[in-house]
Amino acid sequence: MALKKRPTKKKVLGKKRVKKKASKPAPTTSILDKIKPVSELETNLNMLVYGRSGTGKTHFGSTFPRPSLFIDTNERGTETIAQEESIDVVRVTDWQEIDELLWALKDGMEYESIIIDQVTNLQDIGMHEVLRKQRKGRDETFSQRNWGQLSGMLKQFISDFRDLSDQYNLLMIAHERIDEPGDEDAEERIEPNIGARVMPSVGTFLDGAVDAIGCTFIKERWETEGREEVRHVDYCMRIGPHAYYSTKIRRPVSAGPIPELIVNPTYQKIKDLITGKKPKRKKVRRKA
Repeated sequence: MALKKRPTKKKVLGKKRVKKKASKPAPTTSILDKIKPVSELETNLNMLVYGRSGTGKTHFGSTFPRPSLFIDTNERGTETIAQEESIDVVRVTDWQEIDELLWALKDGMEYESIIIDQVTNLQDIGMHEVLRKQRKGRDETFSQRNWGQLSGMLKQFISDFRDLSDQYNLLMIAHERIDEPGDEDAEERIEPNIGARVMPSVGTFLDGAVDAIGCTFIKERWETEGREEVRHVDYCMRIGPHAYYSTKIRRPVSAGPIPELIVNPTYQKIKDLITGKKPKRKKVRRKA
């Protein structure tokens, strides 16, 4: 889905946020004028996070710089952030609305962060669009050719969305998918692979299009408090290298090893990992 023609159909954004002009580089006479030290580059966060339902994905998205825009692909999972301020939500139901939204974001809007909740549902919307163009009903069989068309649409969308990282922090949320050895898409593997629940060909493209990939999960622990064992629940994110889970983070080699997981993950914790900044340790007062 290349952005070739501006859509002229229904508006999906209303008038909540006034458009701002997209930042443009100063006029130059030569490509050589654009050369600068890599340390001077300012980059926004472009990330993918996936996991099971109820593991804190949407809440993690709410920690991104505000004002932020949640693009709800009919996930309807924003109840956990309903009380948060400076967060707007737009619900998209068809590919024409997605196309219009991309154009608006490309032109520039007054948001610091854009969050897609979820990419998994975006694939379903794409399937309906392919069938619509083929003049097929939603219950009709999806042919091999249709799957190829859908793959191309989703890859183009991911590419267009990634290009917005010059203007906004980006987060794509997805459900979890487990490919077991012996599955049709995993015949050559002898170990399971866990990642975002999208088409395998799209998943590989998606993983390469982001700077960081995290997997959310809940960790249970028990602590003795008085005479009782009390259950505690930690919301965590796998971020370090793993044999089964798709994880990733781009940061300087000099920053040292990447931690296996982050407890109570936030945007700032991820940014600190990327820049190599060490988290501040709480001072413990010793009894005299």
